[in-house]
Amino acid sequence: MVSKGNTLNCKKLFSLEGKIAIVTGGAGHLGSAISRTLAGFGAIVMVLGRREQALKDFVGQNRSGYGNRFKYFVCDVTDENSFKKAVGETVDKYGAVDILVNNAYAKQNESFEELTKEAWSSALDNSLTHYFTCSKAISPIMLKKKSGSIINIASIYGFLGTDQRVYKPLGKKTPLHYSVAKGGILQMTHYLAMLWAEEGIRVNAVSPGVFPPKRGPERPDYMQELTTRVPLGRVGQPNDLAGVIALLASDASSYITGQNFIVDGGWSVW
Repeated sequence: MVSKGNTLNCKKLFSLEGKIAIVTGGAGHLGSAISRTLAGFGAIVMVLGRREQALKDFVGQNRSGYGNRFKYFVCDVTDENSFKKAVGETVDKYGAVDILVNNAYAKQNESFEELTKEAWSSALDNSLTHYFTCSKAISPIMLKKKSGSIINIASIYGFLGTDQRVYKPLGKKTPLHYSVAKGGILQMTHYLAMLWAEEGIRVNAVSPGVFPPKRGPERPDYMQELTTRVPLGRVGQPNDLAGVIALLASDASSYITGQNFIVDGGWSVW
């Protein structure tokens, strides 16, 4: 039996009040849910993205529910100086950055046959390299404070083979560079977690399963192919990530680092 003096304050455990977060790609398909989760638990969230209008729309649409917890910066995270400027402005205004969510992804769809060395390099810059540069840019701030949480958004295709049969209804295949980049993100997570563990910085990854955005015409054949392979019987929705993001950003995960949290409805179980 837990004594009264040792009773956990569960609300405080998950609270992000007073925390400052940066979310790259923070107004996108998954990023918008991640940003709202952090703000919902009390953090001030710097929403980064390349399209100013999309950022303005996101902040405006969420003002009534979250007050002034969202700020935005127009930032191409593949440009180191652009990201450093966003970080500098955040620190100047709030004094610290406590949470970094590396989420931004610029999609490239070249098939293996179409893939050139130049396209390969571009794809890795747009989906892997900026996880390194953004983490490196934020690290002096967290190292100085001796605390921080870095959350890297990866994918089940970073550790599983890609079943291309799933994508036949779309008439295309998923690209090699996507899986390679996501696998690299997982290894980077392990490395940085070990590098900074004694400095109070936790680094973890989240690997979503199938979370298809709604774009273009409905494709019931494709959706049927996806859902029949998910034990829970449905594709992922962005808000399905809320719980794990809240956990990893908060003190509730103070003893968790170097881990990959799989959110896939059971896809990878079998």
